[in-house]
Amino acid sequence: MRTQMATEAGRTTAPSEDRALVGPHLLAVLDGVTAKPENGCEHSVGWFADQLAAEILRVAHLEPAEGLRKAIEQAAELHGGACDLDHPDSPSVAIAVVQIKDDVLRYLVLGDATVVVDTKQELHVVSDTQTKRTAGAKVEDVAHALTGEVPLQDVRRVAILSDGAARAVDLFNLFDWRQALELMAANGPDDLIRRMRAVEKEDAKAVDWPRAKISDDATVVYLDR
Repeated sequence: MRTQMATEAGRTTAPSEDRALVGPHLLAVLDGVTAKPENGCEHSVGWFADQLAAEILRVAHLEPAEGLRKAIEQAAELHGGACDLDHPDSPSVAIAVVQIKDDVLRYLVLGDATVVVDTKQELHVVSDTQTKRTAGAKVEDVAHALTGEVPLQDVRRVAILSDGAARAVDLFNLFDWRQALELMAANGPDDLIRRMRAVEKEDAKAVDWPRAKISDDATVVYLDR
């Protein structure tokens, strides 16, 4: 299998709060939720994304939902006593995980990250933009994740995207998901981000495509066989 990754901050004045994981049997994208001024925590969203990403890799052998629960528990313990983890705006991330193990591809999506699985039969596009749940300090939120599995023999290719990258398809309509996969197969995921950035620059005042962020952090992990 071939795995490629591309990531780019939405602004030159601030570091990206996206994180990408490519490890044994596991791929993931974490998309930090922009922090509010008062969030009860002394740590940045980027710090939390780093800690959770490290914990996810440590439990990559577990089924994705179980692994995410354990990773959240461990990341919560790294907060200091000054952090109020009961605060509703405590640092969190949208997350999408793909695990390849035992001849099965398993996926988990919590929040507005996206997993696209292209199989021999159909195209699966999984994203959760309705519940507004994300991975933070509460393991209970994992129960709201969208999960599923596909026999590995049926999988042709997979893409995992933060919402800042998925807007190339679901906001700007530059291509449909199958065309986006073809583009990444031919030119790599960085080309998808490059083309999307060009549209963002053309619509710098968000007139043609109204959006909260003119340019968002964008991350893609792409895998094909």
